[in-house]
Amino acid sequence: MTPRVLLVWPGTDGAAAGNFGCPQLVTMGTYVREKTGAKVEIVDLHAERAFGPVDLPRLFAGPDGKGYDVIGFSCYASYDFLKIEAVAAVARATCPDAVLCAGGYHTSARPTDFVYDGSPFDVAVIGEGEKPLAKIVESVKGGAPMRGQILGSDPVEDLDELPPTDWSLLDRYKPIAKKIASQVQVYLSRGCPFDCAFCMERAKREVSWRPYSVERALDEVRRAHAFFDLAGMTVYFADALFGMRKKWRREFLQKLAAEAVPARKFWLLVRIDMIDDEDLDLFGAANCSLGFGLESGDPKHLATIRKAGRLEDYLDRMKYVAARAREKDVPWGANVIMGHPGETEQTLRTSAAYLKELFLDPRGTTGFLSVDPFRLYPGSPIDDEREAWEERFGTRFHRPEWWRDGDQEFLSEWIDPSADLDYRRRNALTHELLSPVLRGIGGNFVLKGGAGDYFKRAIDEQVENLKPSYRLHFAGRYYAWNRYLGRGRRAKDELTKDSDLHATCRDQRAIVLGRVAERAFHDAESRAAFAGSQLAAAIVEVPRERFVRLDDVGDSAYDVALALDSSGLATVSAMHAYVRTFTLAGIGEGQRVLDLGGGQRLRRRAPASPGRGTGQGGDGRGRSRARGDRRLVALERRDRADRRRAGGGDARASSRGRGGPVRRRRRRLRASGAGPRVARRGAPRRGRRRARRRRGLAAPRSGDVGRRAPRVHASRAGDLRPVPGVGGPRGRPDAAGERPGAGPQEEAEGARRRRVSGPERRRLSAVGSAPLGQGETR
Repeated sequence: MTPRVLLVWPGTDGAAAGNFGCPQLVTMGTYVREKTGAKVEIVDLHAERAFGPVDLPRLFAGPDGKGYDVIGFSCYASYDFLKIEAVAAVARATCPDAVLCAGGYHTSARPTDFVYDGSPFDVAVIGEGEKPLAKIVESVKGGAPMRGQILGSDPVEDLDELPPTDWSLLDRYKPIAKKIASQVQVYLSRGCPFDCAFCMERAKREVSWRPYSVERALDEVRRAHAFFDLAGMTVYFADALFGMRKKWRREFLQKLAAEAVPARKFWLLVRIDMIDDEDLDLFGAANCSLGFGLESGDPKHLATIRKAGRLEDYLDRMKYVAARAREKDVPWGANVIMGHPGETEQTLRTSAAYLKELFLDPRGTTGFLSVDPFRLYPGSPIDDEREAWEERFGTRFHRPEWWRDGDQEFLSEWIDPSADLDYRRRNALTHELLSPVLRGIGGNFVLKGGAGDYFKRAIDEQVENLKPSYRLHFAGRYYAWNRYLGRGRRAKDELTKDSDLHATCRDQRAIVLGRVAERAFHDAESRAAFAGSQLAAAIVEVPRERFVRLDDVGDSAYDVALALDSSGLATVSAMHAYVRTFTLAGIGEGQRVLDLGGGQRLRRRAPASPGRGTGQGGDGRGRSRARGDRRLVALERRDRADRRRAGGGDARASSRGRGGPVRRRRRRLRASGAGPRVARRGAPRRGRRRARRRRGLAAPRSGDVGRRAPRVHASRAGDLRPVPGVGGPRGRPDAAGERPGAGPQEEAEGARRRRVSGPERRRLSAVGSAPLGQGETR
């Protein structure tokens, strides 16, 4: 029997995202084929997308439809967990008798996430996979397939014992390799003996540093070049720690330079405290770029996170290497982690001051800075010691098993670093302190050698993360998850005080204002007039994020309509709808706006304007008499307050007796049968609904959703109020793309049919129609 083995690479969203080659699986496949005689195939699900929609059952059935005996899945990072679990369920249904196994960093850290009753997996592998996978294949050959087992670490002590990597296992993807990636991964060593608190390398159990021999390492580079043609590509030596031994490192670099491989650049990770002037010369001659895990610019915090080594001169050494790299024109990059457990506002400020000195040196730099939030990785020392960190620093891990929840991007970093620094404050400080540094590096970058555009792109990518849209995404997830976890009331209170969120939303609204103008107006002249108007300023300044559900905070700064409740029948309108509405209605400075039941909300005074736009979004249901009365009372109070501020006289006089506009309106509504008291107990159901519709409070019919909006009129006092019971704009768009409204006679007839009172009908005939802009539905 020749076992058939399929190895599956999911296309990780973790640290290896954007690379091509999945060398882990190629090495294992080569080893297992030689040791067991199995027929091995590899599927890269990320690369498969280049061929069109991925048909998982067809892939697991194999070319001949007979399936596989062993299917191995790489769960390289915890971000892949849910994806792998779902894909494995399809594999189990397609190949019910196959042995399904999983390996990778996450499997090593949490093997019981894969082996349990009802799991699609049969075996979880801790650590390196070559020898355990060979055992699984042998069990199938022997007729006793492994089931329900966790295989312990069984590392390869001498990497030269591994057969030469056979890249032909990826023949299927060779024609598209350069189309889907510009960087190829190659491994030259394994293991890292250091114990940084944030790193999950120790999850593999074997941490000793083990390289290929220098000659074998060079042969691996040659093989990759022979298969991929590395001309114009970047090669990433994906070792956890490159060249730990000085002798090996220097010999390899000398011989790599002599090979003259036409790769654009070799990229690798190395420790700062290992590098001296001779190393920099060798790296430069071998066309290598250096990546440093700087992690922090605060010496005390470096000790907290166990950045082992000569900490007394660690940061000074980084400055020295940066200066020498500039002189020798060697490119490099440094990564820092913001918000690591134990971090405080002071450590962040100290770190930012150091980074400013390092990267904004007036003499220039050949380095770039990458900034990451702290993410909790299972299997890391800090994961194993969470309780100690919580007790010592007041750290709070909101979702310690975040990989199960389907929002890994946010949840993996949702941590309050210390009692003095919570998640939102960490975000705000990161932006405040590091924005000037990240924006300044591009103009201070003085690399003269090749691949300068490659590093410029890395710099630009970090600047992209400063955009309001990027920051707003994570703020939105923060408030949404607070609601999901039952902390909505507290989150609402926090939101009103979140100055960073309000500033971010305001910045994003300013960015989308041009799009708002394009959608609200059909001619350039109107758009230009709007750009400098008070209405434009109000659209930017009004804090829409305060009026929406917590789930929608992240979307509130965009030109979209947002539901006010789960029914979706009432909304905060899209911004262009407000602009269109107020423009058509002739709303100007000093006027007030009241929108009752229209599903729209705008509550904020425009800058330097005595006018106020006020709206009350309907909730899509019939209101009680008490609520109707409360609205009128609230309007009366606002009128009094405004008159008091304007004239200083007795504000009540304007509302007393028959002379008050609010009370006159209340009497008219009740006289016409459309007031709050119509919906009394015992009234027929049809009558109650009709009364609510007259008041603009009832939910619209299904056909009206997204199609109708209440019409408005302007009274002598300058108020804008909806006319109860009158439908929205009708007819086809005209040449300008606008929908014409019905004429005065049609409106008056509509009012008669709805039994609108005489005064209301006469006003309709006099005013005509002014259609409101329609809100959008998502």
